[in-house]
Amino acid sequence: MSTLLGVSETIDGVLARIAHLFGWLFVVLVIVICFDVISRKAGFQIPFFGSTPLQELEWHLHGLLFLPWLGYCYIRNVHVRIDVFTANATPRKQAMLEIFGILIFAIPYCLVATWFAYEFFQVSFLQNESSDAPNGLRFRWIMKGALFLGLVLLDLAVTSVLFRKLVQLYGPPDLAARAAAAQTGR
Repeated sequence: MSTLLGVSETIDGVLARIAHLFGWLFVVLVIVICFDVISRKAGFQIPFFGSTPLQELEWHLHGLLFLPWLGYCYIRNVHVRIDVFTANATPRKQAMLEIFGILIFAIPYCLVATWFAYEFFQVSFLQNESSDAPNGLRFRWIMKGALFLGLVLLDLAVTSVLFRKLVQLYGPPDLAARAAAAQTGR
């Protein structure tokens, strides 16, 4: 059980570092948006680099901000959740429902979505796909690779939460308490 919790804590640490690293793209995104708005309002454009590439860069940066955070949000339990079944449940029953949800819904979905995201990325990379706009950004496969990366990180997060919940339910009291506290960030 201590091995499962150790693996979970390692995955959690990696996901946190990745999320915080990609979080710095928020500053870049704000700068790009401000530059795009100001340049359009002032009526100046950089030659051969109009508003279209800036707008495409904005949605690329949005994707690069959102996708690596999928797994981190799940391990921190800050994702959207409808607590109809767990609102009045004991922590033990909540953990059992979480394991059920992971085994029945999350793992099958993640496996299928990750596989298709990989194929989506691979085709785009091999074709060296770029924007359909004449002056749009090149290397569209980077965004499709980010989708694949985000789903891989979500797969790791699902594995981490599964291990943590198993320890919470079946581990010795000290490890179970540590596993339960990791979910809430305490």
